[in-house]
Amino acid sequence: MNITELARRLKVPTPQLREELQRLGFDIGFRAIKIDDRVAAKVIKLWTAKKEQKVNSSYVVVEKKIGAAPVVTKTKTASLPAILTTRELADILKLPVTTVIGELFKNGVMASINERIDFETASIIAQDLGFTTLAQETSKDLAAAEAGQAKDLGELLQGDSVADLKPRPPVVVVMGHVDHGKTKLLDAIRETNVAEGESGAITQHIGAYQAIAKDRLITFLDTPGHEAFAAMRSRGGRLADVAIIVIAADDGVQPQTIEALEIAQREKLPFLIAINKVDKADADIEKLKKQLAELNLLPEDWGGKTICVPISAKQRTGLDTLLEMVLLLADLEKFTANPNRLAVGTIIEAHIDKGEGPVATALVQAGTLRRGDSIIAGRAGGKVRAMKNFSGKDIIEAKPSTPVKILGLKLEPVVGDIFKVVSEKEARQSLKKTPNYHRQSALPTVVVSKTDDDDKKKDDIPGVHLILKTDVLGSREAILSSMEKLSTPDARVEVVKVGLGNITETDIAQAEGLNALVMGFQVSATPPAKSLANEKNIFVGTYTVIYDLLDEVKKQLNVLLKPELIRTQIGQGKVLAIFRRGKKDTIIGVKINVGSVKPGTKCKIIAAAAGGEYLVEEVRLGKEQVNEVAQGGECGLKLKGQAAVDIGQPIEIYHEEIRQRRVS
Repeated sequence: MNITELARRLKVPTPQLREELQRLGFDIGFRAIKIDDRVAAKVIKLWTAKKEQKVNSSYVVVEKKIGAAPVVTKTKTASLPAILTTRELADILKLPVTTVIGELFKNGVMASINERIDFETASIIAQDLGFTTLAQETSKDLAAAEAGQAKDLGELLQGDSVADLKPRPPVVVVMGHVDHGKTKLLDAIRETNVAEGESGAITQHIGAYQAIAKDRLITFLDTPGHEAFAAMRSRGGRLADVAIIVIAADDGVQPQTIEALEIAQREKLPFLIAINKVDKADADIEKLKKQLAELNLLPEDWGGKTICVPISAKQRTGLDTLLEMVLLLADLEKFTANPNRLAVGTIIEAHIDKGEGPVATALVQAGTLRRGDSIIAGRAGGKVRAMKNFSGKDIIEAKPSTPVKILGLKLEPVVGDIFKVVSEKEARQSLKKTPNYHRQSALPTVVVSKTDDDDKKKDDIPGVHLILKTDVLGSREAILSSMEKLSTPDARVEVVKVGLGNITETDIAQAEGLNALVMGFQVSATPPAKSLANEKNIFVGTYTVIYDLLDEVKKQLNVLLKPELIRTQIGQGKVLAIFRRGKKDTIIGVKINVGSVKPGTKCKIIAAAAGGEYLVEEVRLGKEQVNEVAQGGECGLKLKGQAAVDIGQPIEIYHEEIRQRRVS
């Protein structure tokens, strides 16, 4: 084959081809005019491979072939009970507990190692981690656990004489669908700013608060509306005396609304409907009442028994009427308790604080809890070293229906446990029965060992280097666990330094040397650190919601990801004739055996020696241009460029799409 002919086929100038032949290892002189056809075939094959390699280095190439067997992904199955702790879920999934906590954290669930979660929540988390889930038939299901707790509490409350019972504040649970204004309602009632205090304005736990209405004390429980918080809502329903179901007038009845109604009916809670957001232009109260009627909840003004109160938490209208209805329901039920006995109640929140140790939030349901009392709550116990009310003020005693934060426990209790005041001796004996593996005051830290091979592999992968500062150890471990899932084979997250506390000048100086970003969770950057970061042009981000922090890391990773070149095969055929082979284009006749061919697609010539890829500029039937020729048809194709093609060679027709990849 002539060297100039080979250069035309490869679409390069002849002098450049001569130079490249030397680099590719072919012993061909600069003055050579012809080369052996077998050598030419090797040159074309190697040249094509180099060209594809260059494309592959710029893109992640995805080939979609006609008739290719579907990829079968092996899924792992997890059998889950109706209720379990975070630690038990990690054991079932055979994953580090920090990974499970991190996934819960990403879904807005601030769960500790011993937090109880229901099947629905555990199933969502397991599926996010790549598992398919099955409900496990077990006697230790949610209903049995709840019944057992109710029985324990009932037994502890037995024996109080009627003469000892005194009126107590009603405990009101506020439930409803996410973003329907539950926390905003409590915010308005208490004239505080709880909703803005919640990260992302989302309640990520059960909040317990107290307020005064009509010179009477009312205890409120706020529960999350997100679908993953079913266990928390159920728990709130079991603790309450009265339920307020909040429904947005512009959104109507939603899945969590129905669930909240079912909880209230199952627990036999007297409830009323707060129709919120009536100030919005698209509010439709009558439509909402119709939806309630369809659920067999006929509003009072329609002749039924369901109390419906239109309100606007934002404008603070209708609240007096709502509270009057709550107190009316409370008066009808006559809620009482004996304040002059040893305290009994339920743990509604529990976590380990870096500075305070095990911390429990409890609702006192009978008796009076005093500072210095010894208590037992499930497997945990200890002496009440300090108590704080819902606003964080130190108190010395808590009477029935009072939510209180308890410090001084030796271990972290399980949410939902019944607590009771006991003697110091009984509390000590209870602690001795607890296995040693429960005696931990912080989340475990996972240490990943590194080898030289790991470092060499990482050097070949672009990455985002990160210095992370957090408020507490638990936040740090949850974020690190979430970070592990963001790395891909093409771009990785490497946390080069972690620490607790605010971002300082030292962090900025280290970030400059390590070419790293600086991120803080629930912490701030000191003024000198901000100044130095601006001077050195170092990225510093501080976040209060984990989603925002992870989204920023994803954004940084997306810049490093190669775009995806998707090649979708749409047809196969065979070359029947060559009508013209020009410098700018080639016209061939083909028969389409599978699929179809369209203008603007790519045509790949399948050949051992020659071959190549060419743009299909036109598709013709006779002299007429057409938009498509389907399977079984014969047509002419005008290919861009001088194609290396011979009669009888197979062809593939495909189209290409370039798509920017994103970290999921």
